[in-house]
Amino acid sequence: MRARSRTLPGNDAAHVPAAIENAPRQSAKARKRWADILRVTTELFNRRGFFATSMQDISDAVGIRKASLYYYVDSKEELLFEILKDLHLGGIALAESVNFSTTDPLGELRAFLVQLCIYTGKHADRLAIYSRDFDYLDQSQQNAILAERRIYYDTLVRLIELAVRQGQVPASFDIPTIGQVVMRGVVSISQWYSPGGPLPIEQIAVQSAGIMVQGLACYDRSAG
Repeated sequence: MRARSRTLPGNDAAHVPAAIENAPRQSAKARKRWADILRVTTELFNRRGFFATSMQDISDAVGIRKASLYYYVDSKEELLFEILKDLHLGGIALAESVNFSTTDPLGELRAFLVQLCIYTGKHADRLAIYSRDFDYLDQSQQNAILAERRIYYDTLVRLIELAVRQGQVPASFDIPTIGQVVMRGVVSISQWYSPGGPLPIEQIAVQSAGIMVQGLACYDRSAG
């Protein structure tokens, strides 16, 4: 595999192949082309599926020769990996902004969930690709993506643990289970949210996060 990547500040599509990074004269043009490749490939994979999309399809849609596409990546599988890695790098940035020194972990949890729900809604296309085409990655690629994805869950669990210690939620909770329930609730937004729907994703995110956090805070301790 040729492409290895690094973070680019302020860019949601957060990394570029090393071949581009090491070509200063072509950097601006190559970076734009790389962003175009990721965008077009995401659209094709989302609409057709990974299996039904060829490298020729991608190069035709981008408007470059197939040989030029191989300057950026070695294979279609590598493009799939780059798309999913881009997706999770943005989510990791949200997790890294969480304040674990807060005196109000439920408030911090709510704020994190709002941002995570917005991110989920805005990247529903790549989450659909993840759900459908993840198995086409090789084992090392899958492990890398799963390790990044785990950071969201670990952040949720850590905030819930803080809330338990501060008496904001019942100590009787099985925290790993609650973390899974909340995480799956967030991810499910990508399955039904529509940009043309009656509510903007920001409002959906605020309401969803509020319901989740309020459910934790108001849980009937006598119910077990």
